Amino acid sequence: MSIRGIGDAYAFQRLLWLLIGTVIVPTALLAVYGVYAIRNTRAALVQRGVALREVQLQGLAADLVGEIERLDGVVRERLPACPPGPCAVDEAGVAAVWTWVPGGLPPSEIAGIGLSTSPKAETVWIVPPDASAPVGMFASDVVFAAWQLDMAPLQALVARVGSERHPGAGVFSLEPAAPGPLPAFDEMMRAVQPEERTSVPLRAPLAGWEVALDPAPGSGDGLGRVTLYYLFGLVALVVTVITGTVFVMGSTLREIRLSRLQTDFVSNVSHELRTPLTSIKMFVDTLQSGRLQDPAKVKEALGLLSAETDRLQRRIERVLDWARMEAGRRVYEVEEVPVKDVVDEVLRAVRTAALPDTRDGEIEVRLPSDLPPLHGDRDALVEALLNLVNNAVRYTEAPRRIVVSAERKGRRVGLSVEDNGPGIPRRDRKRIWEKFYQGEEALLTRHEHGSGLGLAIVRAIVQGHGGSVDLASEVGRGSRFTIWLPCG
Repeated sequence: MSIRGIGDAYAFQRLLWLLIGTVIVPTALLAVYGVYAIRNTRAALVQRGVALREVQLQGLAADLVGEIERLDGVVRERLPACPPGPCAVDEAGVAAVWTWVPGGLPPSEIAGIGLSTSPKAETVWIVPPDASAPVGMFASDVVFAAWQLDMAPLQALVARVGSERHPGAGVFSLEPAAPGPLPAFDEMMRAVQPEERTSVPLRAPLAGWEVALDPAPGSGDGLGRVTLYYLFGLVALVVTVITGTVFVMGSTLREIRLSRLQTDFVSNVSHELRTPLTSIKMFVDTLQSGRLQDPAKVKEALGLLSAETDRLQRRIERVLDWARMEAGRRVYEVEEVPVKDVVDEVLRAVRTAALPDTRDGEIEVRLPSDLPPLHGDRDALVEALLNLVNNAVRYTEAPRRIVVSAERKGRRVGLSVEDNGPGIPRRDRKRIWEKFYQGEEALLTRHEHGSGLGLAIVRAIVQGHGGSVDLASEVGRGSRFTIWLPCG
C-alpha cells in the first residue's frame, strides 16, 4: 500500500521510529535480559539440586566411614584367634585378614602394595596399585595385621540406605572414581550441558572411590516446569508486543489512508459543487445582463439552470444522507414495495438525470412476473439500486450493455445490475465498499469522478435492511452487483 503526500509519509516515519525507540528496542533488550535471566535461574536451580544431592551423598559417606570403623573393631576383636598368615574372619565387608610377626615379612598377597615396616596402633589405609579394595594396616600388642575391605556389601549398603533415606531420588551407588582429570572435550561438554549425575569423591579409608546418585526419571520435572514457565512468559511478552506493534501500525496506516481519502473526498466534493455553482452563476449573470431576448433561448437557459440546481441538490443530499447514516440517525420506513416499482423509479431517475451518452435501449430490464414484494424503505431501496445503475452508466464506454434483473432465492430477492464495463481488479474488490475510496481505474477514466460514497451508501442501506451485497467481476469484461433483500 502506498502512502501519498509528504505529510503522510513523515507522520508514518515518525510513528515508526517512535515505536522502534520506545517499544521494539526495549522489548528486544528485555528479551535478551530474559534469556540470560532464565539461563541464570536454571543454573541456580541446577546448582541448588546438585548441592542438595551432595549433602545426601555426604551423609552416605559418613555412614560408610562408620561401617568401616565397625568392621575394623570386629577385626581387632578376632585377631587373637588368628595365626600368622592368612586368617578368615566371617564378617560381611571383610574380604581377607593377614597377620605376621614384627620384623618378619608380610604375606606375599599384600607384599607389593606399599605396607609400612613399622605400622602404628591406629589403622592406616592403603590403596593398592591395581585400584582394588583398600587395605587397612595396624599393629597390635604382639603382631602386625592387615585386612582388606569387601566392597560388594558396602555397595549394597549404599544402595539400600540411600533408597530408604531418600525415596524416589534415584539410584545410589559406590564406585571407583574416574582416574585422572577430565579430557578437554569432556570438560567443554560438561560446561555446556551439565550432567544430571552427582558424585562425591571419598577420602580414606575409601580414597579412590566415590558415592554417586543417578536421578530418577522425572525427578527434574520441577526444574523443567520452572524453566518452561519463564520461557513461556517471555515468549508471550514478545508476541504481545509484536502483535500490539503490528496492530498499532495497521491502525495508523488505516487512519492515514482514511485521512488521505477524506482529503480527496473534500477535494472531489468541492469540485462537484463548484461545477454546478459555476454554471448557475453563468446562467444567472447571462439572464441578468438582458443579452438573451429570444424567449426560446431564455427558456433553454432556465431549463439548464434548473438542471444544474437539481444536480447541486443531489450532491448535497448524498453527503447529507451519508452523514445521517454515519450518525445512525437515518430511519427506514418499512413497507411492502413491489420490485417493478423500484426498478421503474430508478429508470425514470436515470432518464431525468440525463447522464452523458445514455441512449434508450442501453439498459435492459429482466424481471420475473411472480416476484414477491420487497420488505423495506422505498426511497432507500431506489437510492441503492440507482447508485449501482449510475456507476454502470458512468464507467462503461459505448456501446453499453446494462442489464437490471431480479431473482428469488428462499425468503430473499436479489436485484442485480450487470454491465460490460472495464471490470474491477481483484485488489480493489474489498476496498470499493469503503467510504471515500475510488479505484485507480475509476480515477483514470474520462468521466466525471464521484465522491467515493456511492457503494458505501449501497452497503449501508442493504445492511440496514438485513441484506447483503455480492460482487462478481472480470477485468475487461464487466461487473455484476447483486443486492439481496428480504421479501414480504
